Amino acid sequence: MSEVTDAPVDKFRQPVLNDENQLKLALFGINLRGGVTLSDVEGKAEATWEENKRLAQHADRLGLDAIVPVARWRGYGGTSNLGERSFETFTWASGLLAATQRIQVFATFHVPLAHPVLAAKMVTTADHVSGGRFGLNIVAGWYAQELAMFGLAQKEHDERYEVADEWTQVLKALWTVEGEQDFHGRYFDVPAAFMEPKPLQKPYPVIMNAGTSPAGRTFAAKHSDLIFAGLTNATTAPQQIAEIKALARERFRREIRVFGRGHIVCRDTQQEAEEYYDYVHRQVADFQGAANVTGISKVHSQSTDWTADERKLLEGMVAGFWGIPMVGSPDQVTQQLIDLHAAGADGIAISFVNYDEGLDQMERLLLPRLIEAGVRGPLPNFG
Repeated sequence: MSEVTDAPVDKFRQPVLNDENQLKLALFGINLRGGVTLSDVEGKAEATWEENKRLAQHADRLGLDAIVPVARWRGYGGTSNLGERSFETFTWASGLLAATQRIQVFATFHVPLAHPVLAAKMVTTADHVSGGRFGLNIVAGWYAQELAMFGLAQKEHDERYEVADEWTQVLKALWTVEGEQDFHGRYFDVPAAFMEPKPLQKPYPVIMNAGTSPAGRTFAAKHSDLIFAGLTNATTAPQQIAEIKALARERFRREIRVFGRGHIVCRDTQQEAEEYYDYVHRQVADFQGAANVTGISKVHSQSTDWTADERKLLEGMVAGFWGIPMVGSPDQVTQQLIDLHAAGADGIAISFVNYDEGLDQMERLLLPRLIEAGVRGPLPNFG
């Protein structure tokens, strides 16, 4: 039987980790109806396949570096019931990767929902579909009602990351070790574990996670190539970023990239932008849905500062799942993106109320300014 040789891909030459753009940009949350805006307004994401494919191909043409989904299995309730309609992210990512040329597409995956042998094979398959452009966003799991749909009980917060740590160790071993191997851990016992083919990306595909609690940061420092750090503004970001990078470097001798999230509302003038932001995120906002999310998160998550003013917490949830509001004219929004990068953020995952409108603004108004500022390279030429 002839041997099949797969051409390896250096993951550090792929969009989110290479040196092509100083400021990496990722599109966030398009796989959910409503995106990540808890407000029932015209033009919001509808979560159809045609829409997701169109948005992904537009982002690809613009040279954006990644698309990152939110993994949801049930809605949050309220008038918008955000998350009620959503795409499962592994098959979704494979479809988008087959329909694009350069951009990286991530699957966001809850650790409790699949054995690591299955997850490792799913990652490898998507990586081959894409020619080495797949990324895995690992989530330890926090929404107890979703887990209950699978017959699972929620574990205590820090133990979830202990499970995720062992789960990820099994994945990495399957991706890198030739032949059979035994893995005997506290949570997983895998005799004679074997997997072929291996992923195209070497040493293994890009890994990210978004845990910003102490346990989440430690997991990221040990395993992730990049982390969504829950940055709140450009003033406090430098210390947050420095702490995360120092933890990875000093404890695990690794380098890690830190991404923030920005929720963009761009109009011709600051006044117009602020008026539209106020309408969407205050006047017609789904505060009941936001309250449902914050109520669940207070019990099960440690990734948000719950000491903040409750109204601000709810508004932050409405506006992009606590992404940093970037509201203003094209010059002002561009400067806010640059300021967060100057504060140490390697990348920003961006969301819009209306993603078609937002990508059009990105193409005509924001990217030219970012390119002129020297933080983005020229748009790709696919020929």
